Amino acid sequence: MSSGDSLKISIVMVDGAFREQFHTVDFLARQTIPADQYELLWIEYYDTVKAALEEKIRRQPGFRIVTLGRQGTYHSSYCFNAGIEAARGELLVILDADVVVEDDFLETVLREHRANPRLVMYVSRYDEPEDQHLPDTHRDRLRNVCLLKNPTNYGGCLTVRKKWLMKINGYEQHPVFGTGFHANGLDVYTRLKNLGLHVMWHPELKLYHPWHESTVTKADSYKLQQLVIRHRALSKEVLAFQGIDSSRDHEIPATLAARLESARQGKSGLARRFCARVRTALQRHPGSGCD
Repeated sequence: MSSGDSLKISIVMVDGAFREQFHTVDFLARQTIPADQYELLWIEYYDTVKAALEEKIRRQPGFRIVTLGRQGTYHSSYCFNAGIEAARGELLVILDADVVVEDDFLETVLREHRANPRLVMYVSRYDEPEDQHLPDTHRDRLRNVCLLKNPTNYGGCLTVRKKWLMKINGYEQHPVFGTGFHANGLDVYTRLKNLGLHVMWHPELKLYHPWHESTVTKADSYKLQQLVIRHRALSKEVLAFQGIDSSRDHEIPATLAARLESARQGKSGLARRFCARVRTALQRHPGSGCD
């Protein structure tokens, strides 16, 4: 392990061709630690990168873009895992790609991790209310208007040594988590906790998150993912079913697979029963339908 003074950071941010703003790159380019002490990896799931982002990245020698060239539904775990593998730093900062940070953000992260090599540290994300949204990303304004709406947003910012993420075989790439809406941040937290690491939410650091469409999104897929996460919390499991190193992949246990299938069928069964009731009612009162 490197000494505390030589500890270097790799920032990993992910995209699936949906991001329109790239202000986070600007804030990370003017941190108080030396530029040669950190790098930034922007991981794109598909193969297209916007010109505005390319220009910002090009201006920073330690910043780079990695395109995965994948197809189909966006699955962020593949991006996170590609970033973990490609990272040259010993300390990873896996950061929401549209937040605003303070200039001493990385300096503070480094200080905490130098003091504790087993640290898993999260940073709270404060969200701009929709009714106070403005198209700028001025930090002073966001400090004043952003509110803490989700005190356990595990996807806002995870900071942890690379070796611990490799130990758990990275983020979960199983199709259960491949829906475009993921609880993979909570899943990684659960497995890092199971590994016996020291979890901390920093009491002072904040991320400021400008409002945008889909800032808060709920999806039925979360229910299935929660079943997986609960299984891991109870079993103390640490490895991904499908992760960075495919030789360490393993099958979902039969009991969990049965619960997942039951949950899927239960949802579709409820829908069928609802439509059957509607059709029965329509026979008595024609005029609309259930498709």
